[in-house]
Amino acid sequence: MKKAKYTALCGMAAALTVVLMAATTILPVLMYVLPIITGIIVLLTSLVAGKKYAFGVYAASSILLIVLITDKESALTYILFFGYYPLIRDALDRLPKVLSWALKLVLFNICAVLIGVISVYVFGISGEEYSEFGRWTVPVLLAMSNLVFLLYDTALKKNGILLELLADKINKTIK
Repeated sequence: MKKAKYTALCGMAAALTVVLMAATTILPVLMYVLPIITGIIVLLTSLVAGKKYAFGVYAASSILLIVLITDKESALTYILFFGYYPLIRDALDRLPKVLSWALKLVLFNICAVLIGVISVYVFGISGEEYSEFGRWTVPVLLAMSNLVFLLYDTALKKNGILLELLADKINKTIK
């Protein structure tokens, strides 16, 4: 019976992820915020049902996002980084601190560049926004996004206890 409850919870988490990401079509200002929030939904699913179920939520929502969401850049941001990062973050944190941060930053920067390249060359999103400030646009955007990533990672670590308490409440509710 517990598996059925976890499966239903995961279905609702995937649906909530898609609905929230659909809001980026209406409110484009949220195109970078909502992938972060939906990644936290995946993390919460992991805390409640386990990583296997959370990766299922990530996979299902990723497929639905590519098919249903018109804001492909936002969908790519979730799919290529923020959807799975909360699930692998603990494994990276077990490494020595310098190596952990180096791997996190390398992974983030590779994903950030891939998001930009795929957005422009696969989905045909205008590359003009990447040249608004001349040749410094891409390095400045990358530096700013790295700062946001560092804040995000720190926030995940600091709010881990709150997320675990919320996961306990959800587990008690579904029992």
